[in-house]
Amino acid sequence: MADATDKKEGTTDNSNPSDETTDEGTEEKSANANLTSPEGILMLCIAGLLDGIGFIIFILGTWFAIDDYGILDAVGLAIIGGWVFFRSGFNKDVVKKGLRRFITTSMIEIFPFLGGASPTWIWFVYKTLKEN
Repeated sequence: MADATDKKEGTTDNSNPSDETTDEGTEEKSANANLTSPEGILMLCIAGLLDGIGFIIFILGTWFAIDDYGILDAVGLAIIGGWVFFRSGFNKDVVKKGLRRFITTSMIEIFPFLGGASPTWIWFVYKTLKEN
C-alpha cells in the first residue's frame, strides 16, 4: 500500500527535453501533418498518377509516336487547379504564391516533351502542402 501512495505523491516529470518544440518545430510538424493528411495523400497520389502516366506516354511517344494531345494536362489543370482554388480561400498572399506556382507548372506541362519528362504536378502539390 505504501508503494502505491508513494508513487502517486512522488510523481516525476518524465518529459524529454527533445520533445519540446519551438515555433520552427511546430511549423515543421504542421507541414508534415499536411503531407500525411488524407487530403495530402490523395492529392499526391493523383499528381503521381498524372505524372506517371505522362512519363509513360513520353517514353512510348519517343518510339511509337503516341501522344495524349493535352488530355492529361487538362485533367491536371481541372483537378489540381480546382483543389488549390478551394484550398486557398480568399487569402491574397496565398493566392499570389499559388497562382504564380500554378502558372509555372501549367507552362511546363503544356510543352509536350518537357511536361512528360518532369514531375511538375507532384512538385506543385508538395510545395502547396508544405506552404500551409
